[in-house]
Amino acid sequence: MTFRKPGDHNPQQDDRATLDELVRWRRDVRRFRADAVPDDLIDKLLRLADLAPSVGNSQPWRIVNVRSLETRAAIVRNFEEARGRSADAYAGEQADLYNRLKLAGFDAAPVHLAVFSDRKALQGHGLGRQTMPETLDHSCACMVTVLWLAAREAGLGLGWVSIIDPDEVAKALDAPPGWKLVGYLLLGWPEEEHLDPELERFGWQPRTAFETRYSEAVAKPAEASPVGVAGAVLGSVTLVGAGPGDPELLTIKAMKALQSADAVLYDDLVAKPILEFVRPGARMVDVGKRGYRKSCKQPDINAMMVSLAREGLKVVRLKSGDPLIFGRAGEEIEACQNAGIAISVVPGVTSAQGGAAGLRVSLTNREHARRLQFITAHDRRGHLPQDIDWSAIADTAATTVIYMPKRTLAELTEVALVHGLDPKTPAVAVANATRPDETVFISTVGKIAGKLDAAHPDGPVLVMVGEALRYATSQDAAEQAEAIVSTLDVMPGRI
Repeated sequence: MTFRKPGDHNPQQDDRATLDELVRWRRDVRRFRADAVPDDLIDKLLRLADLAPSVGNSQPWRIVNVRSLETRAAIVRNFEEARGRSADAYAGEQADLYNRLKLAGFDAAPVHLAVFSDRKALQGHGLGRQTMPETLDHSCACMVTVLWLAAREAGLGLGWVSIIDPDEVAKALDAPPGWKLVGYLLLGWPEEEHLDPELERFGWQPRTAFETRYSEAVAKPAEASPVGVAGAVLGSVTLVGAGPGDPELLTIKAMKALQSADAVLYDDLVAKPILEFVRPGARMVDVGKRGYRKSCKQPDINAMMVSLAREGLKVVRLKSGDPLIFGRAGEEIEACQNAGIAISVVPGVTSAQGGAAGLRVSLTNREHARRLQFITAHDRRGHLPQDIDWSAIADTAATTVIYMPKRTLAELTEVALVHGLDPKTPAVAVANATRPDETVFISTVGKIAGKLDAAHPDGPVLVMVGEALRYATSQDAAEQAEAIVSTLDVMPGRI
């Protein structure tokens, strides 16, 4: 590998790096030394890059050397604003890492180059553009690649800034109509030399195997593995239930899925100890949907699952509780099936089961509860659903478990009472079921909403309603029995 000094830009032929070395050495540079780059070297590199291939010999690239400090400052402001907006796409650990990454080198890079694609270029007579007009932009990318390799051979580093508003850059540079920004390039002497990408070193995303992007067009056997558009072997998606929180409630099948995953997309409610079972090196993405707060949208999660599987990765979609119970599994299954991605489901212990087990109460009872029903307390808008069967809620022979009740429980119980549910019916709320900070609230249907609102517990909450709950106990049976007697005026042993 050849390392150059700032003044040594005319090396002897036998000192030059090989093409193989240059390609491996070509890394996006964000850390520059402040040493100036001679104008004659810049001119030499740009003229060499100008020899790059282009569709129809159109040479559509237009290169602007941004020397004005005032203009550079405007573009830096553009970058900072775009970086802030882009941060909203990430959450959790991924967001923290995004904010720590150095994503540009404006502060030290001595040369700023804006590369535009002239969409109105007459040269080339439109050859190839009738069927693939985007090849004008592709041609500009070819020119940038040649410039990148030439810069590396001279010992220079190049950074390609993509977190930027193209229209604002064009406006700042007074670009003619029809010029589309392809890239804002930073050029200078690198402060560090690396053969691996900085984003990989800092844990953003490792490079994946070449085989995931290469395929051969061959006849498809009757039982061939699923393939993508280009014929590349696809990965798979597994929806995995993480249970309500206690890691020991994970199934063996769930453990195997976590330990073989290449990427894990996990919900915000998944207990952190469960994430420790994920295979070291797997990509971790927090896609939590946080109620009434900014969060990752379901279509984005669907697209991310499909995209990662198309890279040939084993993707685990990790959900709190059971993915098939109010986990939007149907939408994710449909997205994978529509994309031709193999998908499987590993069920988990749902929070109703975990909460009832902690109370040592049966959700069904031959005398009092011959039916068990799960309902959600909010619809897509976050409001109380309009299609609840209130006669079923008022049925004294049923146990009803209400998921996600925090915001609408008062309204739900009020309407249920109007439809005939006895206000003295036992109701138990469980926050953070099966976790070390589990909290239980024993009350009646008429009072549970107020009790829960006063306590305002953090974490996931569910409410169980029905006569079977009169026989609930907890780890401290004596204390729980006393609470039941004082609240419901019924001894739990009276069956």
